[in-house]
Amino acid sequence: MKKLLKNIFRTFGFEISRVPDEKEMKNLSFDEIFKKIIKNEKPVIFDIGANKGQSIDRFLKVSNNAVIHSFEPNIDEFDLLKKKYNTNKNIKLNNIALGEKKRKKYFNVTEHSANSSFLDLKKDTNWIKLRSSQLNIDKENYIKKKLEVDIETLDDYCNQNSIEKIDIVKIDTQGYEEQILIGCKKMIAAQKIDALEIEIVFSSVYEKYVSFSDIEKYLVPNNYRFSGIKLHNNNLFSGAIFFADVLFLNKSKFNI
Repeated sequence: MKKLLKNIFRTFGFEISRVPDEKEMKNLSFDEIFKKIIKNEKPVIFDIGANKGQSIDRFLKVSNNAVIHSFEPNIDEFDLLKKKYNTNKNIKLNNIALGEKKRKKYFNVTEHSANSSFLDLKKDTNWIKLRSSQLNIDKENYIKKKLEVDIETLDDYCNQNSIEKIDIVKIDTQGYEEQILIGCKKMIAAQKIDALEIEIVFSSVYEKYVSFSDIEKYLVPNNYRFSGIKLHNNNLFSGAIFFADVLFLNKSKFNI
């Protein structure tokens, strides 16, 4: 009877469907979304800004068969990554940065390594005063050293390593995200990346901050859609860095 009624209404241009119960609707984490949309049994994942390997551990839970290309310019963190993952042949560790062109550039290594960036920190923010006080150091010493590091583009890296398709690109580079997108414009234009997880820092703790428009202008014209957000702190006045992880998917990966 249900099928008959559906067919009758369809002839008049109406579609009948059940409204999902609220209990059936739930927030999905990015990793749960990746598990739903990534069909490759051996997905290729780029972890740009690997730090201590937090995202590598995440992605191994998404797929323990994943081939993960990790990029970390800080030699101290890179040495830790080697000790942790050197026996896993599916994890390709690279002590380089990715950016808009091939070159060398000085990288600011901060006392708390997750804040390290190519961008300079602003010295007069309440945030750096608080962080320096917590670490019992002068704010002038929060950047503890500068390293000259090699930068490659994602497009060149893929070309050199015969990588034709990437399932997930994660970018967490403390304000350098736009330069990385410039360096992978060929892969983006060819829609050879299925999903991009990008951190956006809204606070003005660095000399420059990235906006949604800075990201979307490279992705939206190439058939990518803003598909999810995970907020970390919820305003500029919280005393902590206001930032978010945002998810963009190639439109071929969903039907909403």
